[in-house]
Amino acid sequence: MTCRFAAATGACADRPVVSTVEAFHRAGITAVELGTPAGHFDPWSHDTVRALRTRLRQLSIEPVSIHAPFGGLLDLTDPNPHHRHAAIGAILSAATAVREVGGSRVVVHLSDAPRHGHDVGVRLEHATEALNVLARALHQMSVTLAVETPLPHLVGGHPDEFEAVMARLPLPVGACLDTAHTTLVDQWDQFIRAVGHRLIHVHASDHQGRFDDHLPPGDGIIDWRRIRQSLQSLNFNGWIVLEAACPNEGTATYFDIAMRRTRSLLGD
Repeated sequence: MTCRFAAATGACADRPVVSTVEAFHRAGITAVELGTPAGHFDPWSHDTVRALRTRLRQLSIEPVSIHAPFGGLLDLTDPNPHHRHAAIGAILSAATAVREVGGSRVVVHLSDAPRHGHDVGVRLEHATEALNVLARALHQMSVTLAVETPLPHLVGGHPDEFEAVMARLPLPVGACLDTAHTTLVDQWDQFIRAVGHRLIHVHASDHQGRFDDHLPPGDGIIDWRRIRQSLQSLNFNGWIVLEAACPNEGTATYFDIAMRRTRSLLGD
């Protein structure tokens, strides 16, 4: 197993992306996944994208991937076709932005809709259709699509549901396993079996057992030895992205320590 490590800028949603990558640079981080929260990074703004591209090159930071906008009306499972089309458009804009700055991978969420009160089967059918549209479009753009495992209480958050969606998507569409999402109700092993060798991306964060806390690996209750062993069993050679929430101060020192520990727990 040969892992490559990056950090997610979107965890610092309350500050601009350029200041975040500068802090990551001071922490010794050389690769990032770009986040798209409002006020952090606007993939629709050509000026913002160009400025980010320039700064990334100056700092010799590799833009591995982008986490596409999601939530609210941007939902690939939404019964309203206008909302699904808006979600597809947002993902395509994110893909254009990451390609412009030098990256080649876009991570997408199926939905942020709770399972309760929804026809999960219908919603997953909508998502499958939308993801197939995206797969064709992104293939033409030379951008790889990675579908992230949802939280367990959301539509698609059960391993069998996620597997059913992935099975109907063409290669090279891959899966992104989120260590917190898949361990809150102890489903990591089931998701590993569900995605198999389609796993190309990992979001790494820890939790205390109840919420998606976005703690650095080792600060919560996740069994990281188990995570590492299962990745080794797949001979995983994709990206592991540290997705830890930003501290109020001391960002560079915090991420230096967090990344060193992540490499220690999951590296060769």
